[in-house]
Amino acid sequence: MAISAVSGFGSNNEYQSWVDQAAEDKKKLEESLGIDTSKSESTDKTSGTTSTSGTSSNKDTSSTTSTSTSGTNTARSSSTNTFLLSYKHNLTSLESASEKLRLGSRNNVFSKYETAMKDLNRATTDEDKAAAQAAVDKAQEEIISAVKDFAKAYNSAVSFLESNSDRSSTVVRQLNSLKNALTTEDAMARIGLSFDKSGDLQVDEEKLKKTLNENYNSVKDIMGGQFGIAERAASKANYILDHASVEKIAGVAEKERKANSISDLDDFDIFSKFALGGAYNLSNYYAVGTMLNTLI
Repeated sequence: MAISAVSGFGSNNEYQSWVDQAAEDKKKLEESLGIDTSKSESTDKTSGTTSTSGTSSNKDTSSTTSTSTSGTNTARSSSTNTFLLSYKHNLTSLESASEKLRLGSRNNVFSKYETAMKDLNRATTDEDKAAAQAAVDKAQEEIISAVKDFAKAYNSAVSFLESNSDRSSTVVRQLNSLKNALTTEDAMARIGLSFDKSGDLQVDEEKLKKTLNENYNSVKDIMGGQFGIAERAASKANYILDHASVEKIAGVAEKERKANSISDLDDFDIFSKFALGGAYNLSNYYAVGTMLNTLI
């Protein structure tokens, strides 16, 4: 098919007429050669859109992954921080509750009671006796309240450590240490202390009050004496707070060590573990020879 030449752009021709004629000639040329550019243009546009979309998708995926990882790390850090704060709170509360019952601490409840008793014995008038007796009753209630507060703080600390015993071996040791702070159940029973079905320390107020009236010294010695429950619990809580490192409590170093336990074994350790399997394992001479080679 003959194609007419593009007419020149003379002074008598309009610019737009020249453009239209050039476009028509181009179209005729494409038709004669069997070229369809409409699909190509559509494909190019689609390709560009897909590429852009793909890039955007990759960015979104990368961003989502990064956000997810960051969120996981933040949640883990938050969980550890919450644990450490609760850990300190429980042990500090136990230490404070114990201090009220320790004979060696200032203004302990036993000293107040004994002072009130002295005032009652010195009272001569009915008015003074009534006032002194009221002070004795108040001091006695403070002892009972202090014992109840101690039981509550002790149960809270033990329960917390039990629920977090999987964090580290340090927490397990501290839990056992606190459980050993109590005296024998027979001794506790004499002053109204015992364990319920859940293993929590409970206080029989009536029994405790009766013992205070009939055998005050037994309550004083068992709870606040030199080797009493409060003294032992306060000492253990204080030692834990002052000496245990955060890394050991949270189990950070321990978890890392377990994760790297295989790589930490040297060649001799690997061979020893293999040999301990018995004669059956040692019959595999090829494996044994290979292990021996690593030792040379």
